Amino acid sequence: MVGEASPGYLLHPLAPERVQGTVPDARLIVLLRDPVDRAFSHYHHEVALGREPLSFEEALDHEPERTRGEEERLIREPDYFSHAWWNHTYLARGRYAEQLERWLAVFPREQLLVLASEELGADPALVYARTLEFLGVTRHELTEFPLVFKQEYGEMRADTRRTLADYFSAPNERLYELLGRDFGWLR
Repeated sequence: MVGEASPGYLLHPLAPERVQGTVPDARLIVLLRDPVDRAFSHYHHEVALGREPLSFEEALDHEPERTRGEEERLIREPDYFSHAWWNHTYLARGRYAEQLERWLAVFPREQLLVLASEELGADPALVYARTLEFLGVTRHELTEFPLVFKQEYGEMRADTRRTLADYFSAPNERLYELLGRDFGWLR
């Protein structure tokens, strides 16, 4: 069994058809994080890489103009790589239902396992066991689950957290309805 991973696949508008054309029987695993915390983490990642000069609040405000027309261009020009789409989609990446709907239009639901990063953090052995079962591989135990890419940064402003919780409220409800599962992220 061979695996491959990238956070860009879920968001990219052409990825579902490309994956289906290459590996139609693929078992797909999606790890979702509270979109508020995901946006903040993504922002700090971009700052650490020197690709984000704006404050978090400014970056959120500028996302629509930074990414305007990029999805359409990605579709129109399949070989195009959008730095703006990759680097500055703090809000877009957290609207999970619209992304999963694209994948579910191409792949049957039984080929898709959706996990919450909060579950992985709380009980990695259980999530690992569920993943092995989904993949149809023999269950075996691991002795440790090391953290990868852990980053430390300050707290998000309370007013920004409230604004983002409001922003993601409807998309989260859409996700919960799509999956028949409530992840319990703030509304």
